Amino acid sequence: MATTQHNRDFADQFFPADPLDTAIEWIKANLSPDDVFDEEALAEHARNNIEIDDVYSERNILDYVAGTYNPSEVFDARELEAWAEDNGYSKE
Repeated sequence: MATTQHNRDFADQFFPADPLDTAIEWIKANLSPDDVFDEEALAEHARNNIEIDDVYSERNILDYVAGTYNPSEVFDARELEAWAEDNGYSKE
């Protein structure tokens, strides 16, 4: 026969005091976002809550800057001259 404690433990397992929190924790541990939300909801969340540096790797950002801007639009002349000298270039 089950003890009172066994009955309590059983009830706590199947009927938690905080069923919504328990369900959310189970969902987080066992499902991916696209199992729970449709693509439109996930896209809306991303547009409203995620910064570019959260989404794109540093390499992607650097590639974008390198492909979009001239060096003089990003760095001043002193920084560019220092880089050139450090990399073996000299003024003629």
